[in-house]
Amino acid sequence: MEARTAVDNWLRPFLFVAEGHPLSVPSHEVAYTAGFFDGEGCVNIARYLKRGRPYHILAIIFTNTNFQVLEWLHQRWGGNLIRQVVRGNPRHRPCGYLRLSPGPARPLLIAMLPYLIIKKSEAEIALQFIEAKSDNRTGRKGDPAALARRADLATSLPRPRSRFTDFN
Repeated sequence: MEARTAVDNWLRPFLFVAEGHPLSVPSHEVAYTAGFFDGEGCVNIARYLKRGRPYHILAIIFTNTNFQVLEWLHQRWGGNLIRQVVRGNPRHRPCGYLRLSPGPARPLLIAMLPYLIIKKSEAEIALQFIEAKSDNRTGRKGDPAALARRADLATSLPRPRSRFTDFN
């Protein structure tokens, strides 16, 4: 067994978990991912009704027309990679997206947080949203305090830019 110094431990790559298996991601790749997320990423908290009650679900989404970079992100962080083909307008290139649910998104967000600039506040809200998960000990209805906290966090996210402009 070899002895390691504090410097050796500092230089080792980060260790994260993506989709249940350990994955080693060097810090320069984490920084690249954070930069890509600042430009092409999205934090989405969707609201839906189930049996008349509102619920919220978080997704971290990367969208791009370059499938190689999406494959690269998928190999390192997991998630669901979808190749979407746009057939409506022949001038539009096909684009794809990588969607991460809260499980794989948590280690990604924690790793990217020191490197984020533009979307740092959104990533912090997403991490708070993940941590405010309701425990199932309160029955099928869920913990009302946790549900209210998640609803509050969902409304605190900045609204996405609209594709359409209102003309009066």
